[in-house]
Amino acid sequence: MDVSQEQLKIMGKAYQERLAAIEANSRLTILDKVVDYSADSQPVTPYIVYTDFNRAQLNEKSSSIFVYTAYENVDKYGHSKTDYQNELLFEYDAWAKAIHITVLETLGAESQLAFYDFQNHGLAQLSLRYLLKIARANQVVKIDGNVSSFDGESLKKVMALFEKFGFEFKIQNAQQGLASFYLTLAE
Repeated sequence: MDVSQEQLKIMGKAYQERLAAIEANSRLTILDKVVDYSADSQPVTPYIVYTDFNRAQLNEKSSSIFVYTAYENVDKYGHSKTDYQNELLFEYDAWAKAIHITVLETLGAESQLAFYDFQNHGLAQLSLRYLLKIARANQVVKIDGNVSSFDGESLKKVMALFEKFGFEFKIQNAQQGLASFYLTLAE
């Protein structure tokens, strides 16, 4: 990451503003935050991983894990352009001890797990890593979901990402990019 001192200062200010906003929102929980500006870092740093998941609110239909970074996310005034660059949307079923990933569609050739400009920076991996932590903390035994992409190449990218975390796939139509996936966790 080749960033000038002025850019670091601007990104640091935007990061602190976003962190303060997340901390001030009682519906959000910070799962991880890294402030280190390491050269050649993967994932992009600094970042904040946070969620709106609250096990006590079982009436909620869905929850998300978000990843925010100030990297390439600051306007000319020093403010964040977006509140997050990555969102993993899921439904938690306490009775079935299951999580269903509800949104995993692709726009064009890029997954919504990482917005188009933020592909290959490790942000989607952060979301999945923390989804698994939430699952284990809540005794979830099964995570599943569906992939609906526009082509087989996009499906391959999504599969490669999820397979890093042990998910298995059942392909319905490789050419159209349709598949389902699942992961069974130990009880």
